[in-house]
Amino acid sequence: MFTFICSHFDPEWFEYSYKYHRVRGARKSPVPHGFTMTKGNAHMAVTREFVEYALNDSKARDLLYWMRDIKMPDEHYFQTLSHSPHMDVPGAFIGQFYRIR
Repeated sequence: MFTFICSHFDPEWFEYSYKYHRVRGARKSPVPHGFTMTKGNAHMAVTREFVEYALNDSKARDLLYWMRDIKMPDEHYFQTLSHSPHMDVPGAFIGQFYRIR
């Protein structure tokens, strides 16, 4: 059983690197591999398979590299993996969740 707490986030956080968020420097490339950006709690319980995917899968590593300069990557990386079941992430959340706006 997984528990995830989703919260509001500003999509502009992902259009620019955090360093240039306020000054609007060069735009970031799109999120790699079609992952669905999600924000949530950095603390969670996950399966061993999920952790192995997060650490070893090339698509997950591409996502982690892409997130190197976004605001609060620790609150986005694992949540994004978990809320992208179309990427065949083992242990991904496949139910419904609600975004608070």
